[in-house]
Amino acid sequence: MYFKNIFPKIKEKYGDAVNEIVFLQKPGETVFIPGGWWHVVVNLDDTIAITQNYCNSVNFEKVWRSVRKERKKMAVKLLKRLREYYPEIYKVATYLNEADNFLMYDQEKLLNKKRITDYEPNEDKVNMKSSNVRSSSSSSSSSSSDEDS
Repeated sequence: MYFKNIFPKIKEKYGDAVNEIVFLQKPGETVFIPGGWWHVVVNLDDTIAITQNYCNSVNFEKVWRSVRKERKKMAVKLLKRLREYYPEIYKVATYLNEADNFLMYDQEKLLNKKRITDYEPNEDKVNMKSSNVRSSSSSSSSSSSDEDS
């Protein structure tokens, strides 16, 4: 299902940044996939895979910018843990967010919720506006009546 449904959507979204190399790995062969390369593996038989997604202080900026955009909910959890266990790296992450004007997923949700709440009509405000419109139009008509007489 991955190659039929998901992979075409990824190719459509990322275009030329996703290049396919299709091959059959035979018993005893080793394949190395460089960091940052999109890859999919379909195992036809029992296999052993060794993988490591690695982030350290050297590549943190690149990893953080990718994670906060592509894995929004996970990035919120990671940022909380960084604040608790790795305060120096937390400072780097928050600095990058500020420098890029990036809103984290939870901040975005709060902002959108506030926008919705701010735009919900409040009956008192609506009634007040309606009565102001009526009173201003009746006062202007009475003043024009005074001028006519």
